[in-house]
Amino acid sequence: KIVQLLEGHDLVFVAGAPAFTYHVEGSGPHLPPGATLYQLIDDPMTASWTPQGSAIVGNIRLGLQDLLAQMAQHPPATRLQPARREPRTRAAPETPMSAAFAMQTLADVRAAEDIVVEEAPGSRPTMQAYLPFTRPGSFYTMASGGLGYGMPAAVGVALARPHQRVIGLIGDGSAMYSPQAIYSAVQLGLPITFVIINNGRYAALQDFAPAFGFGADDVVQGTDLPGLDFVALAQSMGCQGVRVSDPAELAGALQAALSANAPRLVEVLVR
Repeated sequence: KIVQLLEGHDLVFVAGAPAFTYHVEGSGPHLPPGATLYQLIDDPMTASWTPQGSAIVGNIRLGLQDLLAQMAQHPPATRLQPARREPRTRAAPETPMSAAFAMQTLADVRAAEDIVVEEAPGSRPTMQAYLPFTRPGSFYTMASGGLGYGMPAAVGVALARPHQRVIGLIGDGSAMYSPQAIYSAVQLGLPITFVIINNGRYAALQDFAPAFGFGADDVVQGTDLPGLDFVALAQSMGCQGVRVSDPAELAGALQAALSANAPRLVEVLVR
């Protein structure tokens, strides 16, 4: 997939990030034929994992400033423009609700400066398509594959950024790892809105099952999550919550939760 996405490029420059992070073991190829990789990173261990190309260990800010200065002295004869993207078709308000509609509605009501801490791996591609982030420091997620960090991380971010609204965007499977973070948010009086995307299953595990040797018709035991009630769980910890299955009610429920000066939980039932 990485090779397909990079097809047509002859130079790949990675700044401040691994090259590349794989959800499952990746043995390559990592680049299209003829492409060269350069990495600027401040972590020697991350540099040691880079499978090919040249990794430069140093200060990322200073390195980028120097690179921009060099480019200003030697501007390219022609500057290529990115391909024009057509506007994405808006998700329809169907019942059962789609994850796309849920993300789109959150994007509609969320202020650009609101911080999102995300752990909804089964819905991440949908989030990337329908929930844009335009402000620095407004989005936090895990590096690759970790589960259970999202709700406690939302509490930590809210403590560090007390004057901003924090949204914990969490999948139902991920929420099962550390729901006691809701209690911490209540005790600390933090204005966090937990948005639980509930599709009734560990979707990430089911989607990756073929990569782990499961057949198309095999049942992946323990990955269905019927009967969970996150609103009742939140209320047991002193947090008000609401469950939404009707797409017409979602925007209002999110707006009410985001305007509260206390922890709130919105459980969104999606297909």
